[in-house]
Amino acid sequence: MHELTLLVGVTQQIGEVVRENNIDHVDAVVLEVGEATTVVPEFLRDGWEVLSDEYDYLRGAELVIDIIPAVCRCRECGTHFAPEENEGRCPACESSDRELVSGTEFLIKEIRLLE
Repeated sequence: MHELTLLVGVTQQIGEVVRENNIDHVDAVVLEVGEATTVVPEFLRDGWEVLSDEYDYLRGAELVIDIIPAVCRCRECGTHFAPEENEGRCPACESSDRELVSGTEFLIKEIRLLE
């Protein structure tokens, strides 16, 4: 379960932000997770429940996961399409020469604080 390793990195990065900005508590953390990654959102949520309780500044903080759809661009005609569409072939020209332009993201999008 590499999700736990990813979450440890996330909590470390948040910890740096918390220390640098004298923040007492984080209300929510928003992650962007690409659809084409091997990250399983349910495993992230499960790991967050355990890991966030280990840090005072994260205890009770919500984890929000925004899924970024996988999108390919046809190298022949430039059409953007979902890779699972049309068995991976471009719906416009039927070419299979494509590149993945989104869906591999994993990043902290937002750290929310109570006002």
